[in-house]
Amino acid sequence: MYTTRNSTVLNSIYPWLRLPPTPKLPLPHAGQYALVNGIRIWYTIYGPADGIPILFLHGGFANSDYWGLQVKQLQSTYKCILMDSRGQGRSPSSATNITYDLMTSDVIGLLDYLDITRIHLVGWSDGAIIGLNMAMKYPRRLISLFAFAANYDSSGAKDILASPVFPAYLTRSKSEYEQMSPVNNYQDLYNNLTTMWSTLPNCCDVVIVKEIINQLWTSYKTVNRLYSSVNSHRHNSNIPIIEITHNENNNKEFHRQRISDILLSILSINKKDHYLKNENFENKYL
Repeated sequence: MYTTRNSTVLNSIYPWLRLPPTPKLPLPHAGQYALVNGIRIWYTIYGPADGIPILFLHGGFANSDYWGLQVKQLQSTYKCILMDSRGQGRSPSSATNITYDLMTSDVIGLLDYLDITRIHLVGWSDGAIIGLNMAMKYPRRLISLFAFAANYDSSGAKDILASPVFPAYLTRSKSEYEQMSPVNNYQDLYNNLTTMWSTLPNCCDVVIVKEIINQLWTSYKTVNRLYSSVNSHRHNSNIPIIEITHNENNNKEFHRQRISDILLSILSINKKDHYLKNENFENKYL
C-alpha cells in the first residue's frame, strides 16, 4: 500500500509514517567512555547524582541523541543515563559479531562501572529487545521496563522495509553515524545488524505471571491459580499441561518446588538445561 499512494496523503492519514527530525541532547552534556567487555562504550548522564536512575537504550543504527526530548523532560528529577550501543553512534565495535546477549552484557558492564545496582529501563526497538533480555536474565537489575517496538523473534523484522519510513531512517542514521563514529565503518555495522536481525531474537513462548514477580513465596491457593493459568494456555502454545498434586503441609519448600515447576514448564525446558545451569537460575531466583 505504501508504494501506490501519494506520500503526502499517507502522511496525513498515518502520522507515524512521518520521520520527525532527530532531537539534540540538552546542553551541556559531557559524554564519556567506559571500558566494557574490551571496547569503549560512550555514555552520558543528566540530572541529579542521587536521582532515581533511568537508562535509555536506542534502536538499531541510531544513537543516544534520539532520546533528547525525553531527557529534557525528565532530567530535573531523574538521573538519566544514555549509552550508544556497541558499534553505533559514538561507540566503536570489536571483531565480535553483535548479538542481543552481547549488548545486554554491555549494559550490565556499564551499570557495574557506574556502580548502579538497579534502573528503570526505557528501550526502543533493539533497545527494547535488550530490555526484555535483561528482564529474563538479570531481573534484579531492573526496577521497571518500558519496551517500545520490541519483537521476540526474527519474524518481527521481516516486513521492516515495507514502510517508506525505515529506508529514510537508514539514510539519516548512516549520515549521523558518519559524523559521530570514531571508526566510521558503516558497512560492517550494517552487515552485523542485518545478520543479527535475520535470526535474533529467538525467545520461546512465555506466560508472565505477575504473582511470581511480586511475591515468590505465596499461598497454595495462588500457586494453584498459576497452574490453572498456564494450563488454560496450553492449546495455544507448546507449554505442556501441568498435573497438580495437593500437599497438606503447605510449606515453603513445597511452594518453591511448585513455582520452579511452573517456570520450567513455561520455558518448556528440562531442569538440567545448560542455560539454567550456567545462569544458576533456580539458586538465584527460586
